[in-house]
Amino acid sequence: MESIGHHVPDRPIKRTDTHIFNSQIFKYKTPMSPTENKFLAFLNDGFKVDGPWEQNEGRQQTSLFASGFDRVITFTDDHFSLLDVGCALGQAAAFFSDRYPNASISATDVSDVAIKRCLEQYGDRVNFFVGGFGHIPESYDVIYCSNVLEHFHDFDEKTRQLAASCKRLCIMVPYDERSRDGKELIPDPTSIEHQVTFFKDSYDFLVEEGLAKTVQTTIISCPGAWGWSRRQKITHAIDNVFRKLTGRPVAHEYLQIIYDVQTTLQHTSASSGD
Repeated sequence: MESIGHHVPDRPIKRTDTHIFNSQIFKYKTPMSPTENKFLAFLNDGFKVDGPWEQNEGRQQTSLFASGFDRVITFTDDHFSLLDVGCALGQAAAFFSDRYPNASISATDVSDVAIKRCLEQYGDRVNFFVGGFGHIPESYDVIYCSNVLEHFHDFDEKTRQLAASCKRLCIMVPYDERSRDGKELIPDPTSIEHQVTFFKDSYDFLVEEGLAKTVQTTIISCPGAWGWSRRQKITHAIDNVFRKLTGRPVAHEYLQIIYDVQTTLQHTSASSGD
């Protein structure tokens, strides 16, 4: 996500969230850090009707990421439970609901503004609830988390929480993302921008810690969301020739990496469809 220039004071608060899940209400109080507070305000402002998320084609990006993922990973058993973590306005969850009509599809986002809109548009076929990484009420066959974890300097801890709640964890993030000077991103706990440069081995720690059996990776391009079109590839190839001649860093194509993680969780509690 790109910054929308919305400033929120770094003021910690306590917030009561309402979970809507399978027609039940769950409430909890979550102490929020100044950065989390800022990020939540950024999201709620962005997800308003005709807000920055839609103005910057966030809906289309979510759909393109989901279809790009689907080109790589297909679930052969139609009867399973899936949770989309960081679902934004729900397009990926709706995609999976259409793609796998016998599956039980749920989706969550920390933004109550987003979840309210999701319920209005897709609530008849997807279970939506407000929540974050530490507030997943059930375990699932699959957790799908697309273009979310790059925003967190502690992505590893958040990933551990996800891995503990599913049999299969599917993560999409930008691959080998660089700053403008060509260097790896430097994590900044006070920022809501992209924090981490991801590589093929970024999630090997899950196997080393016994949280996963295997981690497989696939690198893809998602033109229109996070990738270059054919015309852009030609333009950048020509531009990179001049960059090399003048000693400037070359431009690298924006790519996505998919981590397909088989966790060590044996049983799940969420319904897997009829």
